[in-house]
Amino acid sequence: MKKPGTPEDITDWIDQYLSDAMSCDERRHFEAAVLEDNGLAGQLEEQAVARNILHEVFTEEKLRNQIRILQRQERRWTIYRRVLKYAGAACVIAVSCLSFLLTSLPVFPDSENDFTVIRGADESVMRPDRRAVFDRFFAGQAHIAEGQYAAAVGDFETVLENQDLRSYFREAAEWHLVVAYLKSGSLSKADQLYRQFNECQDCEYQVSKVNRWKIWLQIQYSRALS
Repeated sequence: MKKPGTPEDITDWIDQYLSDAMSCDERRHFEAAVLEDNGLAGQLEEQAVARNILHEVFTEEKLRNQIRILQRQERRWTIYRRVLKYAGAACVIAVSCLSFLLTSLPVFPDSENDFTVIRGADESVMRPDRRAVFDRFFAGQAHIAEGQYAAAVGDFETVLENQDLRSYFREAAEWHLVVAYLKSGSLSKADQLYRQFNECQDCEYQVSKVNRWKIWLQIQYSRALS
């Protein structure tokens, strides 16, 4: 049994493992692949976290059914109020957490807005072509903030056409492009570019794990709805 070749098949492969839908031999093969592939191990961890979050949300209906059973039993009102109190609090927390992850934009480091990230010279002597690149990056950020995601895609793709970018600034533009792809509906492109960073060992532009999970979960949620 070989490791699947496409991102979609790898996601399904991991889901089978997490759902305990593999045979013993398949599980041994998968676990061996995880030990050898840091990218696969990272994706396994992310999908496991996402499943746990979704599980918390979908347990609400089970809790409600249990409450209905307890209502028919002796001392049902006392038990009902107790269960409802804790179940309601758990559901509010789970739904709030999931809603935050699914709807809010990721927070990126803001040091890419420092001019020295892409140049060391004084702004007054910056070449016009380099000034245009930096201005286009700012335009992309503004378009994302305004919800004009298709325009943001064009901005960041134009920035990345420049071959004379420092690594840190290039990675910053690529992370913003992931978000622009995601929000504009180009889910395959967003997923492909996102996975590139999962396998990166020496990336300079550091995005927190929470914001990585947020992007990954939004990609998976959007794909499930499409």
